[in-house]
Amino acid sequence: MTIRFAVFSDMHANLPAMKAVAQHITAGTYDGVYCLGDFGGYAAEPNEVQQAVAQMGCPCIMGNYDDGVGHNRNDCGCQYVKPLDVAMSEISFRWTREHTTDANKTWLRTLPAHLRVEVEGRRVLFCHGSPISNTEYLFESRSDGYLRQFTTGGKYDAHSDVIVFGHTHVPYNRIVNGVQFINTGSVGRPKDGDIRAGYSAITFQRGNVEVEQVRLDYDIDLTCRNIISAGLPSYFAEYLKSGGDIA
Repeated sequence: MTIRFAVFSDMHANLPAMKAVAQHITAGTYDGVYCLGDFGGYAAEPNEVQQAVAQMGCPCIMGNYDDGVGHNRNDCGCQYVKPLDVAMSEISFRWTREHTTDANKTWLRTLPAHLRVEVEGRRVLFCHGSPISNTEYLFESRSDGYLRQFTTGGKYDAHSDVIVFGHTHVPYNRIVNGVQFINTGSVGRPKDGDIRAGYSAITFQRGNVEVEQVRLDYDIDLTCRNIISAGLPSYFAEYLKSGGDIA
């Protein structure tokens, strides 16, 4: 039997990108659709993005941004180090927190930290950052040794055969100690140099798990105009147009 999932993450208030992904997923043939969180931040339409995802009717989990905005915290838990990144993150978070409606904040607070399903005998864990924290980055550069702690016998054994996550905005697919790690990339703010919106199509068939990283063009100029019109830094628009490849 063949089972196909569409999994997307890190929409970050980019409505044109989210619409492109939603349309593509809806037009496809999927047995399940999952959203891994981070609805707001860095672009100008957090409420509209929540509405677009809600209309898809798919299960969602809580990203670090959703936790920060939903609970009116003081920061997004992004853990940036470079001064520019820290400053831009603070501006983005304050704006998003102020412009997200109370009703949407209430909904964000209801989201679970992770979801588990079993597919063709494989245990699948959906999370935002890592199995133990929605703020932890499982970067593509993480060593096998680092990822092994989430596998059988590891310190933070996730009791999963497939772990699907986002948060870093860079897609990848690796197997470590028999566990498949799938990063879905980002719908609304890619950081891999590709400006297109992205999501993962995951196929389970005869014991194999195949991953396709789907990339889609969208009206990025509209997103950038909306960013500027909202009074957000032009840096956020420049970042999108560089696919994260910006000094």
